[in-house]
Amino acid sequence: MKICLINPRLPLSLWDFSYSRDIDGNVFPFPTLSLATLAALTPGEHEVVICDENIKPVDFDTDADIVGITGYHIQKERVYQLADLFRSKGKTVAIGGPLVQKSNLGECAEHADVVFLGEAEYTWPSFIHDFQSGNAQPVYVQDGFVDLAASPAPRFELLELSAYSTAIIETSRGCPHSCEFCEIPIRLGKRPRNKSVEQVMAEIRSLYALGADSIFITDDNFFGNRKRALDLLVEIERFVKSIDYRVYFSCQFTIDISRDEEILILMNKANFRRVFVGIETPRELSLTMARKNQNTNVDLLDAVRRIQSNNIIVWGSFIVGFDSDDTNIFNEQLRFIQAASIPVAMVGILQAIPGTPLYERIRQEGRLRDDEAGGIRGKANNLIHTNIKPVNMSSEELAEGYRYLVRNLYSYDNFAERLINAVKLGEKHGIKGRTQISKKGVLTLLRLLNYYVLSTDLRRICMFMRIIAQTLLHNPQHVQTVLMHLVVYKHLKLFYEQGTSFN
Repeated sequence: MKICLINPRLPLSLWDFSYSRDIDGNVFPFPTLSLATLAALTPGEHEVVICDENIKPVDFDTDADIVGITGYHIQKERVYQLADLFRSKGKTVAIGGPLVQKSNLGECAEHADVVFLGEAEYTWPSFIHDFQSGNAQPVYVQDGFVDLAASPAPRFELLELSAYSTAIIETSRGCPHSCEFCEIPIRLGKRPRNKSVEQVMAEIRSLYALGADSIFITDDNFFGNRKRALDLLVEIERFVKSIDYRVYFSCQFTIDISRDEEILILMNKANFRRVFVGIETPRELSLTMARKNQNTNVDLLDAVRRIQSNNIIVWGSFIVGFDSDDTNIFNEQLRFIQAASIPVAMVGILQAIPGTPLYERIRQEGRLRDDEAGGIRGKANNLIHTNIKPVNMSSEELAEGYRYLVRNLYSYDNFAERLINAVKLGEKHGIKGRTQISKKGVLTLLRLLNYYVLSTDLRRICMFMRIIAQTLLHNPQHVQTVLMHLVVYKHLKLFYEQGTSFN
């Protein structure tokens, strides 16, 4: 039997980095881990092919017996288009992934023969067995959470890894915190579930053997289980040292980890160069109301500096539109992000996501506009919209303040200041790894020079020269990281400028 697994193309969004791909040279930022995992869950006697529509066209004439389609809410329209087309060709179509929720189960079922709700480690093999027996069910629901020991190493060899900016792995699921606006504790559980150190290291070695030089750990909170994470960091350090630091890592964690110097030192030794942190807002009242208590027990400014002093660049998520926010919040956010030297600040307007405590509260208060969240989770033309009626300002004031904030954040001078200061913070520790640039890196550098130096925009030229000169002066080992940020900057600047131009 043949199975075709499809990741539909994403529309223009903050996360697809489409405006900087011409410099980066990659087709898409990251591969689809879920489909590689499904392939590994499929019994070996079956043929599995993976098609990521973000890097190559879908083969509508495939001879596959089953077509499986995953997707996020932002991909919904394309998921349904593909599903309907393949069903019209007589294929058995299965839909799963984060798109499928209890609230839209019926809608998904209108476009598929089989719908999967929740994690698939147990339900996918059951479906394959039932399908072969002629007894496939229309809906497969995972009750409870799976043991990640049952999650096999993804079949990375089925992915065209060279087409992506970074490889990805998952080492755990779930988060022990209870932020009001977040669906993770509900969808994946409050008790972190972990793959063993042996499982994770096998995946890392497999990716390195396939040519990966960058690995992003997708866990929503890498340190949900501190002891397991420490054990894993020790093994990663040994591995990267044995390969002369040819692979570097990035991950996500909560800001309270900044108090754990042992962790930060070990991350530096294990060649972690970037971390994504949910900071959200410098207003303690907003954090308290949102139940993000892990952020209220630390000095946020000092916390970011502690992380970056270990040569781990902080990328931060920020939110405006909390109930306690007024029109002063936009300048407060700008001042904080500049002072914290966070080069990449992913700023969005608060959204009520179905299934979250925030959604239920806003609905009960009669402030829910619709179920379609906008902001950075959505398409570019939905960036300045929210499905929540704000309290202390008008919708127009919220949209205008948001425009002001993101456009100022990504002005040439403000971005340069943040990136330079972040690099300076880590100059005492240094980073691991060789300073040689790969052939792919040389091509990226040439395209960077073409975009920044051979520009008619004098401000762009000055920003580039200033950043490079300061990096070489204070922390030359960070040059490759800085070049990567200059690639990303092009997308962020253009995306926010164009996304906030829509009415």
